[in-house]
Amino acid sequence: MKTLAFIALSVIATAAMATGPVASTPDITITGTSIQTAALTSMAVNNNSTGSKSEAFQNLATNTGNVSISGTSMQTVTGFGGSITNTASGSDAYASQNLSSNVGEVTISGKSTQFTALINSSVNNMSSGSNSKAVQNIATNNACFTCQPTKTSGWPN
Repeated sequence: MKTLAFIALSVIATAAMATGPVASTPDITITGTSIQTAALTSMAVNNNSTGSKSEAFQNLATNTGNVSISGTSMQTVTGFGGSITNTASGSDAYASQNLSSNVGEVTISGKSTQFTALINSSVNNMSSGSNSKAVQNIATNNACFTCQPTKTSGWPN
């Protein structure tokens, strides 16, 4: 019985691998209204990555990647007193920081509102090292594919 189950699982796994790549469709599909809110008080939001080819992705109230929204999209980040920091260090490091933003292949077939309000706060994004890159988006749409990290596989995964 165990042998039969093993053979059956092997056939299923082989069939799954033989199907090839999946057609390019949105990774995230939202039908209706999408509301993303980050409300921060006395904040310290930190994201750090170190080492060769390190990557630090920080997203607050952000759509990133391959996203499709059929309706209204509202993205809001508010904060008072503190800091939001994103760093990547090392050769070929990449730091991407996004607040109330759309980054990548984002399609919205409706109204889009992006709002960021920070009082007595700082927003920092840094990448250090040879061939490093830092991209920061605040209440922005960014489809800049040359701004993405250089990888052999798909972005952002």
